[in-house]
Amino acid sequence: MQEPKTHLISKIFSFNPSEEKRIRIGLYLVYLSGIVFSLYSFTATLAGSLKYSCIPGDASLLAMSVIGIYFLRANKVSGAINTLFLIVLPMYFYFISAPYAIMPIHLTIPFTLWTAIGCLVLLLFFSNNRRKITVFFLLALCVLAVHVWDSNRIDQLTSFYWNANEFVLNPIIVLSTAYIICFITAWSFELNMKELREKAEETENEITQTLRQLQHGYLLLKINRDEMGSAVNMEVRKVNLAFENLFKVNAREVKNVDADVIFPKIFRNSFDWNNFFLFSKKNKTEFFVEHLNKWVELTTLSPKKDYIACLFHDISSKQNTIVSLKESRKRYKVLLEAIPDLFFIIDKDGIYVDFAIKDSEVIQINADDIIGNSIFEVGFSEKMSRKIYQFIQDAIRFDSIETIEYALEVEKGTAMFEMRIAKLDDNSVISIARDITKRKMAEIRLEEAKQKAEEADQLKSAFLANISHEIRTPMNAIIGFSRMIGSPDFDLEEKNRFIDIIISNGRLLMEMINDMISISKIESKQVVVHKGFCKINDMMVDLYREYSMEVSNKPVRMKLSNENANPKFGVTTDRYLLGEILKKLIDNAIKFTHEGEIEFGYQLLDKTRLKFFVRDTGIGIEKQNLERIFDRFHQIDNKKSRKYEGTGLGLAIAQHYAVVLGGKIEVQSEVDKGSTFWFTIPFENGDGMLKVVR
Repeated sequence: MQEPKTHLISKIFSFNPSEEKRIRIGLYLVYLSGIVFSLYSFTATLAGSLKYSCIPGDASLLAMSVIGIYFLRANKVSGAINTLFLIVLPMYFYFISAPYAIMPIHLTIPFTLWTAIGCLVLLLFFSNNRRKITVFFLLALCVLAVHVWDSNRIDQLTSFYWNANEFVLNPIIVLSTAYIICFITAWSFELNMKELREKAEETENEITQTLRQLQHGYLLLKINRDEMGSAVNMEVRKVNLAFENLFKVNAREVKNVDADVIFPKIFRNSFDWNNFFLFSKKNKTEFFVEHLNKWVELTTLSPKKDYIACLFHDISSKQNTIVSLKESRKRYKVLLEAIPDLFFIIDKDGIYVDFAIKDSEVIQINADDIIGNSIFEVGFSEKMSRKIYQFIQDAIRFDSIETIEYALEVEKGTAMFEMRIAKLDDNSVISIARDITKRKMAEIRLEEAKQKAEEADQLKSAFLANISHEIRTPMNAIIGFSRMIGSPDFDLEEKNRFIDIIISNGRLLMEMINDMISISKIESKQVVVHKGFCKINDMMVDLYREYSMEVSNKPVRMKLSNENANPKFGVTTDRYLLGEILKKLIDNAIKFTHEGEIEFGYQLLDKTRLKFFVRDTGIGIEKQNLERIFDRFHQIDNKKSRKYEGTGLGLAIAQHYAVVLGGKIEVQSEVDKGSTFWFTIPFENGDGMLKVVR
């Protein structure tokens, strides 16, 4: 943003722009204009580019302007104003002197006239002094008369019009008229200023009288600044009788005295007055004057620029009461500090009168938030507030102890409290609230543990009943078909089919036994990770070949999706556990997919984790069962899944192995459309990361 011109000038000449400095700024502009004009004219004259030139006139104008600047730099504004009288010298050389005038002198009379009128206006603007205006008028009148005399037009001085054939007024009359206007204006201004001064004195007398009667101490400070506008010091301009009595000083000791001299004597380092008065944005503070044993409240306001009005109020009585209350409260608090309860005094209308609380991490209470507030306003629900109010009335009426438990929302969650309300007097009760959150949480955890134990017991009972059935089924098949093989009633083809059934049921039985062994190791925390370099593509191809043969007699197609076709691609992990996870997920997909496609494979995520997935088009899983399918001994109980065999341990085992390898199995599913299971493992010491470009 561009700086204002007045500010720019003041910055160059080291003073501050203000309404009080308008005269100096204006004079600077006038004299600087004179210097610029005279230098330009002189330079152009030497260059021969001016038609009219006057070197003595330029020299006298330059000299006058330099003298005026000198007086301004010396802070002599009166001298700078008086320098305007020297304008008659440039006027003489430019317009009157026959050898040097810029034009024939009978043609330059209007220039002399208007230059004189301009100076009258400048004197009116800068000085507003009728005497100076009159003196300059007489001087200008003489100069104009000399100009008329030298122009041989003295005979026209008595005419109203300067030229009978032209409607041009007599210059003497014009100059006199301008003088009269300036004189009347200055006189009117002086009358107005006198009236304003009288009103100001009257107002000041009224203010002084008011300050004398004011009960608070009053002090008026004046900030003195240097030419750069920086605060130099503060000066005490006025104090009242109350200030004298408050600080035990006499007005004569402090009036018109530098604050740095008198304040140390009055305040004695009670507070940092320089910072507070000059730099702080606060307008109120409190401080203790030790040598007077008084607390003082200081309020400031700024009636006008660089003046600070200060009001000092003796608040010793109030502070002593506060200190006494704090000490009493401290003693009261110490007495109750050992008790971990919250104590409240509540009147019969349900208004909190007082409280005592031990510092707690659970609940923080601010006195302003509770004292004077009703039980209906401090966070209780409306139903609970009404219940507490009724207990207050019952305790007062029947002199009984009422007990109620409630939950309260606190910063770290929900806290449980037990409140006991007992009669204190006919108008109030004491409420003792105890934090029972830990006790309630323990009760809740105990109940949850009990329910989980009962549920686990039921699940295990159901599992044992189910597993006995699941084991008997393949065992019966194995025993029955084994006997049939030994019978001579069947031919070779039928006996081969019996052998296939025996092998199939043997595998199923072996799978159940393996699952039971695996879950036993998991429960006893005996699962150990043996890490080694695992070629992922080799393992995935082996799985694909194995399960492609298994589904060859079903309308189901197996699909393998390997993101990296490099045969050397692999990571450091436990190949056995990784393979078991994938087998469990693929087995699960085959079990619940009648037709369609089963896709499995892997993807590399951000070169930090490897994602494996198994996607099928089977019967899907309902949303409410998605979390429970990983629970041990759990099987989904619905019409679609009830007909499938199994122990219900496969997904639980796979999930545990995934966690051991640093991942977690997640699932998305839609009923009748299929399911997608996936998990990630860390991409540790990976090799063969570059894809084969085909």
